[in-house]
Amino acid sequence: MIISNYVHAASVLGGNLELISRSSTTNGKFRLLLHVYYDKSGGAPTSSDDNLKVGIFQKSNNTLKASLTLKASSLTGKDVSFNNQDCANSQQLGILQVDYEGDFVVSSADYADAGGYYVVVEKCCRANVTNISSPTSTGALFYLEFPALKQSGNEFYNSSPEFHAITGAYICKGQAFSYDFGASDRDNDQLSYALVTPYKGSSTSSNSNPTPTGSGSYATVSWAGGSSATAQIPGSPALSVNASGILSVTASAVGTYLFCVEVTEKRNGVTIGKTRRDFVLKVIDCSAAVSATPVISDASGSPISTGTVCKNGYIDLSTTANSNYTYQWQKDGLNIAGATDSKVKAEGAGTYTVLVSAKNGCGLPKASSSVTLTDRQGLDLELTSSYRQLCKYTLIQVKEKGTSGQYNTNDFVYTWSANNSPISTQNYAIQYDTPLKSTTVEFKVSLQPVASAANACTYMLSLKIDFPTFPDATLKTSSGQTTYCDSDDFSVGTTLDLSADYTYVWTKNGSTLPNEKSNIVKVKDTGQNTYGLTVTTAVGCTDTKQITVTGTASTPVTFKLDPICLPTTATIDLTKFVNPYNAGGVFKDSRGTTLTSTTINPTTYGAGSYDITYTFGANAGCQSKATANLKIGAAPVFTLSPDVAIQAGESTTLTSSLATSTNLADYTLLWSPATGLSEVNTPVTVATPSQSTNYALKVTDNATQCADEKIVKVFVSGKIVNTFTPNEDGINDFWDLSDITTSFPNASVKLFNRWGNEVFTTNDYASNPFKGIIDDKEVKSSTYYYVIEIRKDWPTLTGYLTVIK
Repeated sequence: MIISNYVHAASVLGGNLELISRSSTTNGKFRLLLHVYYDKSGGAPTSSDDNLKVGIFQKSNNTLKASLTLKASSLTGKDVSFNNQDCANSQQLGILQVDYEGDFVVSSADYADAGGYYVVVEKCCRANVTNISSPTSTGALFYLEFPALKQSGNEFYNSSPEFHAITGAYICKGQAFSYDFGASDRDNDQLSYALVTPYKGSSTSSNSNPTPTGSGSYATVSWAGGSSATAQIPGSPALSVNASGILSVTASAVGTYLFCVEVTEKRNGVTIGKTRRDFVLKVIDCSAAVSATPVISDASGSPISTGTVCKNGYIDLSTTANSNYTYQWQKDGLNIAGATDSKVKAEGAGTYTVLVSAKNGCGLPKASSSVTLTDRQGLDLELTSSYRQLCKYTLIQVKEKGTSGQYNTNDFVYTWSANNSPISTQNYAIQYDTPLKSTTVEFKVSLQPVASAANACTYMLSLKIDFPTFPDATLKTSSGQTTYCDSDDFSVGTTLDLSADYTYVWTKNGSTLPNEKSNIVKVKDTGQNTYGLTVTTAVGCTDTKQITVTGTASTPVTFKLDPICLPTTATIDLTKFVNPYNAGGVFKDSRGTTLTSTTINPTTYGAGSYDITYTFGANAGCQSKATANLKIGAAPVFTLSPDVAIQAGESTTLTSSLATSTNLADYTLLWSPATGLSEVNTPVTVATPSQSTNYALKVTDNATQCADEKIVKVFVSGKIVNTFTPNEDGINDFWDLSDITTSFPNASVKLFNRWGNEVFTTNDYASNPFKGIIDDKEVKSSTYYYVIEIRKDWPTLTGYLTVIK
């Protein structure tokens, strides 16, 4: 649809999504369709316009539930025809419809959120329309909502509304215009319509189909050129939509206008879903017109305004043929698909009109006066179908409803078609080869009465059949062989369209396997067994196949290795850990190395975890495998605080370097002996020993059980007095260190003044105690720093001594 000199390849005029339930017995089987309308004059879609990414989201939190891809049935698409194709050509109007689809299956239990779900597809870019800003860099976002598949514990089946087929149309400026934008619903839900602002999403010319993201508020287009959400096509009146989905407008300005209609789906008064369709209509100046009001005539050529038609029958209506005119017949205000000739077969009761347009120039079609047909008594006929010869072909035949017996098959001449392609059979029944692939076929038959017929009605019957993919139960094995070992991952199955509605019945040696309900069955039994599979479609077509397989028992093998710690000079004889061991067996490690020796050296592997697989190969070609995990560890690395000396009754904190480790949970810690410790399983503990004690900390790596142990010594001395009063009163006149010197008479005792100068030293304190005299002078009250070395292998004791005068 060229609306200026701008040309943009595969420009989007509009489109909509449909979600169709594919089964009435298994909830969650769906077919998702996307109809995209491209501006034909802007260039045909290419491979980059195929395989569109789809996102399915949960409304309550906008989280992604599923992703899938829609593939075009054909990128060449199909042309949308115009009532006045000559005018459309002169205006360079062209619409190409491309249909995308994809089947998917979900669990209803996974789609049970009461808020429902929504589907999103994005596609850039739009055609160069008049009424939005930056149209050719603006994307389209197609959107559909659907309800929870399980509600109040019950399965909830639903298909979305389906918009009526698009017909090519244009609007004449200043003239009243109406257009069918309604929809139908397979579940007979209530539908309502509203004009809404189209979504634009986030697609760009450089990323025309981005991966969808969830949102509670998608970006919308920006209106321009006098349009708005309430006047998407300006006019008097502006564009509106009624309760039946019929658009109406008397446009006030030429241009090309984008608009969007949202359909809301309700069941029992409760909203359960929504879908949107974007589209574009062009407003033009019209001049050409049909001069006279068309007149409709019956088969005899007589004008007709009312008449009767047999139930399920038709009558021929026509208007004056003129090669300068184009025609579009309507029934009850809706275009009749394909009825674009001066003649039409009026099928069933209703109000018929014909729209006649001038080929040369553009103008609104002129509508004829209407013809109202009512039902009259006729044969109540229908088309029925049934499968024959195990569904190899389908019998389609004309039958009379009820038991009146008035239908005589010889009273009519039959003209058959399938999807509008003629079928040569002229009988009341046809045999149609059942399609092998899933497809929909519409059968039609015209019944023309012969001269001697008792009933002079003509009939047109139709029947649409959704053929599933024909079942093929041909069985194959997972290995391609019919022999296997019982240790193999071996299965028997069939390759089918798993999205189709099949049921599976398996047998083994003629007995049904009631727990096997999928297209594949695992096989472990030894000996010769015959498996059978019957595949049945939802309509009862079946296929049965068998396969015989033979299983051989394998020898069970056990293999387990103990952890080992580095450093070590030991080697590991793998044969000691395998039961049974066979000299023809093979060891292979997780590095992909086939071991040439049954003895391995842990040092050459280094610390780590290694899987070693042993393959036992001494039983008629059946290999049993067992894998052992070899953990090679190194002793944990840690340090302890230095040895410490304390006075009797004092405490000291013992610390390991693991106190700051972030992997402490990887180790088990144990202090011993526990006597005098506050904790025994922590990296830090408080020691209050009553005597000198060697405390050991053992640290074990939980993964490898490798361990190391370190010792910290806590020396306990006697009490050290920290004051005395040398005033010659016979009490506390010297610094009493008898608690130490009694046991350690050779302890080194030193005193330092506040300036760090040594003022007293002795290695025989019992004979030379400190009495507060330095250099033969009595000291005044003061504080001194002492350093006492009890033994050369003990830490020193330090502290402060106060002399009080």
